[in-house]
Amino acid sequence: MNDKKHTSTSHILTYIGLFGSVEVLKKLADIARGKITAYFLGPFGAGMIAIYQNVLDVVNACTNIGLETASIQRMSEIDTTERMDAAADMARVIRTWSMAVACLNILGCIVASMWFGSVFFSDGHSHTTEILMLAPTAFLFPITAGECAILKGMQRLKRVAMVELLSAIGAVACTLGVYPWLGLDGIILTLNLCIAVAAIAHLAFSVQILPYRIAMFSADTWKRGIPLLKFGIPYAVTAIMGAVTTTLLYKIITSTHEVGLYKIGYTLIIAYIGMIFSSNSTDYFPRLTSVCHDTERKNETVNKQIRVSFTVTTPLVMLFLLAMPAIVVALFTREFLPIVNMCILAGLFQLHRSVALPLEYVSLAHGHSWMFLILEGIYNVLIIGSVYVCYGRWGLNGIGIALSVIGIINTLILWLVNRLVYSVRISYANLTNIAFGTVLVLTTILLCIGHSAAVRLGAGIPLTMLSALYSYRTIRKDIRNEK
Repeated sequence: MNDKKHTSTSHILTYIGLFGSVEVLKKLADIARGKITAYFLGPFGAGMIAIYQNVLDVVNACTNIGLETASIQRMSEIDTTERMDAAADMARVIRTWSMAVACLNILGCIVASMWFGSVFFSDGHSHTTEILMLAPTAFLFPITAGECAILKGMQRLKRVAMVELLSAIGAVACTLGVYPWLGLDGIILTLNLCIAVAAIAHLAFSVQILPYRIAMFSADTWKRGIPLLKFGIPYAVTAIMGAVTTTLLYKIITSTHEVGLYKIGYTLIIAYIGMIFSSNSTDYFPRLTSVCHDTERKNETVNKQIRVSFTVTTPLVMLFLLAMPAIVVALFTREFLPIVNMCILAGLFQLHRSVALPLEYVSLAHGHSWMFLILEGIYNVLIIGSVYVCYGRWGLNGIGIALSVIGIINTLILWLVNRLVYSVRISYANLTNIAFGTVLVLTTILLCIGHSAAVRLGAGIPLTMLSALYSYRTIRKDIRNEK
């Protein structure tokens, strides 16, 4: 592929549109699921789901050894157009190790049921039985991740999109089929059913390409998986840090009711605007990896990704903030209105993710997994400290403030590290664009906090339209210049 075309604005927009449209469909399914959960379980039920999910995250983080990330890289190195036999051999290695991790996860659930109950829950009940009943989910998760890694590594992106969409729709069906009848008692059953649907969908698509084979008693298969283990350990440690960070945040918040509110709010902050960034791991990461040893082309790739992502994100974040009260009521219930200000105050965090994510992938592209681990560790420590201070003073609103502050600090840290270690320099045009967008979003936040709807919309809508017009003209100019 022509290098200029490969890093062009139109190319990036095409993949943002392709994977973004899939994400939109998935989010619509998630919206339906969230609405059902909010209606039948309320904030307390959402909090219970968040805690159970965090238990699973901790168990999986402690056992998965970064297998999915390492598997994608190894599988992507194989030319599957000419070497399907090599792909089949690698798939067998991935599936064998995934099965081993799945078995370890069952043991992890047993350990979690004996100890973690008192850590995660503050209601005087150990929840031992409930955590044990999460074992099917814990078992199927690494198997599902392994099949997804095979599809991604073979660049079967349409299949990846389809299977993720089917999994999301299946989760909605499970939620709708259980919660209206069992309420809170149906949480564990629903979690198990959702992962079962996802596992079946992934297997149905992957075995059509590579039949399912494992070799649990083959020394050669285990030996070939050791490089996956070595590569994946830093990512596994990163996952553990992330899961532990979430656990500590839940302990800081203390109330299960507010944990539910925080979880829903954080989902709004991260997931929905994240649709724009869905092409990063699928398109941008491979492109960056292919040029990471050429400083000039690497800088061009990183700066172009930042420019397009930030330009597209700015007006969407502003619109998201202005519509937040309506979004919360439409997606959930009026019980969740306390998260509105939290989400609005986190606006700068959303905005700066469009800069941070392209920079985060630089260390991964170079294969410096330990650098990625260090940066994630710093980020997690900053999040815990800032949330502890801000939540103690301002409650849920303080979490929004903490996220925005850490979002900016994290961007500055990534900028400094990438400049010093990887010779990545953000262009002057990008710096100007980032400063202008930050001012626009900060102004929108101030309009949304403490002002009437008339003032908020009367001043915010023209400002958002100005930002959208600027973004449109910027992208159109870039496309014309590249022709």
